[in-house]
Amino acid sequence: MRDKHKTAAMLAIGNEILSGRTRDANAWLAAQRLFECGCRLVEIAVVPDAESHIVSSLSRLKDSYDAVITSGGIGPTHDDITMQSVARAFDVALVEDEGTLSAMARRYGRASLNFGRKRMARLPEGAAPIICEKSIAPGAHIGNVYVLAGVPEIFASQLETILDNFGDRPFMRRQLDVALPESSFAKPLEEIQAHFPNVEIGSYPHRCGGRPEGKVCLSSQDAPQLDEAVAAVRAMLERLG
Repeated sequence: MRDKHKTAAMLAIGNEILSGRTRDANAWLAAQRLFECGCRLVEIAVVPDAESHIVSSLSRLKDSYDAVITSGGIGPTHDDITMQSVARAFDVALVEDEGTLSAMARRYGRASLNFGRKRMARLPEGAAPIICEKSIAPGAHIGNVYVLAGVPEIFASQLETILDNFGDRPFMRRQLDVALPESSFAKPLEEIQAHFPNVEIGSYPHRCGGRPEGKVCLSSQDAPQLDEAVAAVRAMLERLG
């Protein structure tokens, strides 16, 4: 049985993200679901629809983390170049997947297998198709890379089909409301963090000035340690407040 991925990176691909036309929802969803599974999402990278950028970023990420999830660029048009870029990163050919072509023929009729549909049936040689409920066109799994669609609904569906490969013990998160300026508790919070190295502690203000408000968030895979850390932070805030 293969070990599950404990660390992951996300590679979002698309000019529309970098130009501000589209707000990337896929990385946000992946971060949530991986957190719940117990896999740490360590890095999110965004690159344009340019093969050299995709190949160089993917090569770096797949060598740095247990797994990489990509989103975007697997449709039927000229700017959908993710599959060919992934094939290049693994130094394999890009081939039409017969299983996908057969499924498309059953769905649409063989006469309807036009250029665009055949383009969406291309996978890196040796890759396994990622099939989901929301699209007949597959993603791909090759090595430690999972190639998913950019359309959020399809991405979410494909993501659910691969999550069993990620994580072990789920992360847990606790949040405490704070009505103090961060500067007033920065030092004691640092001391608590040092005392609980297996708990990630962060402070996130959402209003500053005369009426400061925010949250202190704590997360860990160790439930007893998390509970102790939460109690320590709560007691510290109550002393200061």
